[in-house]
Amino acid sequence: MPPLTDRYPLPVLQDSSGTGASREDGDAERPRAWRSLEELHGSPELARAAGREFPPGAAEPPRGLDRRRFLQLAGTTAALAGLTACKEPAEKVMPYTHRPPDVIPGVPNAYATAWAHEGYAAGLVVTSWEGRPTKVDGNPDHPASLGATNHIAQALPVDLYDTTRVRGVKLRGTLVSFRTYLQEQVERARVLEATGGEGLWFLLEPSSSPTRREMVERIRQRFPRARVETYHALSRDNVYEGARLAFGRPLETRVRYDEARVVLSLDADFLTQGPFALREAREFSRTRLPERGEMSRLYVAEGHYSVTGMNADHRFRMKPSEVERFALAVLGELARTHRLAGLEPFQELALGWPEKAKEVRVVAGELARHAERAVVVVGERQPARVHAVAHVLNAALGSQKRLITHHEPGVDAVRGGPEVLRELAEAASAGRVDTLVVTAFNPVYTAPVGVALGAALSAVPHSVYLAFREDDTAKHSAWVLPAAHVLESWGDTRALDGTASIIQPLIQPLFMGVTELDVLSPFAGVADLTAHQLVKAHWARRRGGPGLAFDDAWDQWLAVGTIPGTEAPALAPAVDTGAVVASVRAFSPGPAQGLELNLLPGYKVRDGRYFHNAWLQELPEPLTQLSWGNAALVSPRTAERLKVSPRDKVKLTLRGRWLEAPVYVLPGHADDTVSLELGWGLEWLDDSIGDMGELGVNAYLLRFPDAPWFTGGLQVDKAEGHGRYATTQDHWSMHGREIAVQDELETFEKKKPHYLHHLKGPVASLYSPFEYEEPYQWAMAVDLSLCIGCTACMVACQAENNIPVVGRAQVENGREMYWLRVDRYFEGAPEGPHAIPQPMMCQHCEAAPCEYVCPVNATVHSDEGLNEMVYNRCIGTRYCSNNCPYKVRRFNYLDYNPRVSELEKLRFNPEVTVRMRGVMEKCTYCVQRIERARIEARRQREPINTEALQTACAEVCPTEAITFGSLHVPDSTVARLHREPRHYKVLHELGTKPRTAYLARIKNPNPELEHG
Repeated sequence: MPPLTDRYPLPVLQDSSGTGASREDGDAERPRAWRSLEELHGSPELARAAGREFPPGAAEPPRGLDRRRFLQLAGTTAALAGLTACKEPAEKVMPYTHRPPDVIPGVPNAYATAWAHEGYAAGLVVTSWEGRPTKVDGNPDHPASLGATNHIAQALPVDLYDTTRVRGVKLRGTLVSFRTYLQEQVERARVLEATGGEGLWFLLEPSSSPTRREMVERIRQRFPRARVETYHALSRDNVYEGARLAFGRPLETRVRYDEARVVLSLDADFLTQGPFALREAREFSRTRLPERGEMSRLYVAEGHYSVTGMNADHRFRMKPSEVERFALAVLGELARTHRLAGLEPFQELALGWPEKAKEVRVVAGELARHAERAVVVVGERQPARVHAVAHVLNAALGSQKRLITHHEPGVDAVRGGPEVLRELAEAASAGRVDTLVVTAFNPVYTAPVGVALGAALSAVPHSVYLAFREDDTAKHSAWVLPAAHVLESWGDTRALDGTASIIQPLIQPLFMGVTELDVLSPFAGVADLTAHQLVKAHWARRRGGPGLAFDDAWDQWLAVGTIPGTEAPALAPAVDTGAVVASVRAFSPGPAQGLELNLLPGYKVRDGRYFHNAWLQELPEPLTQLSWGNAALVSPRTAERLKVSPRDKVKLTLRGRWLEAPVYVLPGHADDTVSLELGWGLEWLDDSIGDMGELGVNAYLLRFPDAPWFTGGLQVDKAEGHGRYATTQDHWSMHGREIAVQDELETFEKKKPHYLHHLKGPVASLYSPFEYEEPYQWAMAVDLSLCIGCTACMVACQAENNIPVVGRAQVENGREMYWLRVDRYFEGAPEGPHAIPQPMMCQHCEAAPCEYVCPVNATVHSDEGLNEMVYNRCIGTRYCSNNCPYKVRRFNYLDYNPRVSELEKLRFNPEVTVRMRGVMEKCTYCVQRIERARIEARRQREPINTEALQTACAEVCPTEAITFGSLHVPDSTVARLHREPRHYKVLHELGTKPRTAYLARIKNPNPELEHG
């Protein structure tokens, strides 16, 4: 990874002094920069462009902006426009006519950076082609990512090149310069300073940025009467309040799942949600392999079927409100029956649940037997009392010392829920807010019922909003500032364990975007400094001041992606048992309230901020396989009782508020519960995919401040008509076929070494075996015991291979273009089935049925075992797709590329052909990566390092479930997996001889629950 040392990869300008463009507008500095430009370019057009306030494309659609013009202007004119706006480029700038020494055409560069996801950092490595960031991967040196990313991080380039972004600074709808914003806010800050900041409010995004924390402290010191609050619709208030109840102060909890042997998850989707989810998924998966010794056991209590629930050995269906009762019942069982030290005060409390007595007894017994290697984790939606009970249980078990570390919260948002919006709306409506600065995501849209934030915001005389798009909050704000994308920004952030990283840009802001630090700078008294200068100065002060030594360290931090020695110290807090006892004593289960509404974070759109990301919209949700929308999820029994069927419209009424939503019947869902994802119901802004209007339903319309996640009293009535949603998999079952094989540990141990022998042996064939001549024999192995079904591999494949988005109508017609899909199957009764995910891609069969039927030899077999597609031969007969038993070939029914704007095309991978209409597409084992590795190996005169070579899906996988390599090396990882007793070939009986082997999914159920 070459370091990025104080530069942007895109071409930008440098003044003749070589010191970078001046921030001042004085005549002494400007002529020098202009002379340099004229000498370097001699272009009157460029000189005219330099006088514009905004770069080309900021005020008009970018569809006419071709790639050549983009490379000329994005780095030069954008930099010059920054001069007139009094915001210099943060880097030294060079015209691309003089190629930077580390940029070689056709050779990608990789840069380390970080992404602050809901406050905390994930380390990234971003691939850039001549200054165009195209692919996002995880940083293996970062503790929160370990080289993996999730589906949202993979889709970040889509937002970067989005044509619907805010363009330019606007004051009440009129374009102005950022310099004007700075000047006005500097003057307003002086006025407010005289009153100590009376009437000044800040509503900020939760952040772990050390530089922003320093700026906020400056603001508080300068304006002692100002209100500085944080807000996030998916706040973690319950986590911090639970720690405050148990320990007397808010703390973060970090669990080492690789050492745990029993995990009780109370509505916690820890495999995909949370600031350390990537690392925790990796650690947990390492305990799920029978070959590595004792397997862990996972119990999950939840209402909605989550990814973590899909990987549970035992999953207990219950209403979300009943999870607390289940936790207290386990607490009571451990206190009374197992007499754990520290739980004596709970022995006399009536903590039981007769209906779940067996489950409670078995789970409590498992926790007690494994003691310090057992852990209880709680989801962010559960009340603070449940979190406090988990802390008490972990302390009594001894796992708090062995498996858990506590840290001070890295984010400055231990209170950021709906209550903050209510206080702001009341103050603004009463005229007590003079100036409001908002960097939190669209609070008008995410505000709960009863909080009229839009009207209150309109009443604020001076309001500032940092927006990525023209959303609901922007419509009520005076100032609307274009938010810079993370790949355009300078900043810093921390991981859950405190490890700090520098956020560095890979491209100049395409639409003159600014960062949160830029927005806050006039109020902190540093309006003359850029975000880059603020971040670098902050860390220079912390590391002994500026100088050559610091500059060297800075370059190293940028190259590696982390700052050494910044980990937060582990704490050993004592549990305040008395406070928890008092809280538990106050608990009352209350009478049954009929149907319950269960609100969920959007798996793909989160709180709605990723709603306009087409890759995420089209991505199937792991359990429901829904695409382009959400739905009201109910169990089969509840659907039968309500007399509704899939796609029927229902009217959901709660406390006088209502909305209509289509029904989706989900096996394994809790009875008498209706689940809805948040973040939907917005209007799709990009008409290039089609006029789709609103997608999904806005669940915020039923979200109340006192019940932000779940509540009873829901009324469900069948409405007229049918709703609309797209799904990529309508069937639930494998119909008795051994496709995604799952077994119990006991069964697997008994049948070794002849396990699944009927799916491995030779099959008679009429065709002679293919004679291979090349040494490399590429193959893949997919371990279903490790696969959690998170679907990150699907987006990684899409990003790597330029797979088009087809839109909702085409998905409804079954025409999605994914080369890799993650199928989901259910086994067992619909009320409580096991769910099995299975990645399915081209199997690269040695006896490929597709090859025999192609009339033009478009699909052929290589000497290295690849089933290859020659696109310019394909005439679109689709015989190969008809003959493929795995159904992994995709036919390009329509030409999806002309509707992609020139700006959006910049995210394409130049190594992969962009296909046109009428050809068949499929997985290629990322052959472009194989060829790149071959070229490098020849240059080095060495064999290809087959262990280091990874496909996009293998590289992104958080649990390392997908392995790629060559079978010609007997001791390679993929060759070893192809010899494992658990391995088998899907549809082996057909004699296709796939090069992709699957390893059976092994569960570790408790015999007491399985057999009565």
